[in-house]
Amino acid sequence: MKCIRAIFFLSLVLICALASQAQDGAKCAMKLAQLSQGPELYGLHMGMTAEQVKARVPTIEMGFTDASGLSKTSFSPEFHPTMDKTVWAGARTISLEFLDGRVTALRIAYNGSFKWKTMEEFVPAMSRVLGLPSAWHQRPRGGQQLDCSDFQVVAQMIGGSPSIQITDETARQTWEDRQAAAAEEEEKSAP
Repeated sequence: MKCIRAIFFLSLVLICALASQAQDGAKCAMKLAQLSQGPELYGLHMGMTAEQVKARVPTIEMGFTDASGLSKTSFSPEFHPTMDKTVWAGARTISLEFLDGRVTALRIAYNGSFKWKTMEEFVPAMSRVLGLPSAWHQRPRGGQQLDCSDFQVVAQMIGGSPSIQITDETARQTWEDRQAAAAEEEEKSAP
C-alpha cells in the first residue's frame, strides 16, 4: 500500500512538473520592440507619445494623469460624428493607457464589419500581422493570451466581435512599483 502511494505521489509530482515546464515553454521570447505594426492597429502603436497620438487622432481628449504618471483615454470611431469612418473602418472602440506620456497599453474592440469575425480567424491572422509566435493559451475567463518577454497580448470576443489588448508589462510593473512606494510613504507619514 505504501509503495502504491509513493508511486502515485511521484507520478503526480512528475505530471505537475511536466505541465509547468510545458506552460513555461509556451512563453514567447519576443520583445515589445520587435512587434510589427499592421493596418489593423490604425497607425497606433506601443511607445507613441501623447502628442503623436493627438496628431493621429486630433479629436481625442487626453485623460487625467495620476501621481504615478498613468493616464487613460478612449474614443469610439464608430460613434464619433466627425471621425472619418473609412480611416477607422472596423473599429468600434480604442482605449489607450499612457505612462509618463507614452502608450503602454492599447486595446481595440472591432465591430461586426471587421474582416476576421471569430477567434479561430482572428488570433492566427493577428499573429501574422504583428509577427507573433503561435504560443497562445486559453484564458480562464475566455479568449486567448500570449505572454512574451516584456509584453502581453490578449484576444477575446466583446459584443460579438474580436478585440485585442497589448500591454507593456515592464511599464505596468513600473506603475505598480510606484503605487506601492507611494502607499508605503503615505503609511510612514501617517500619525
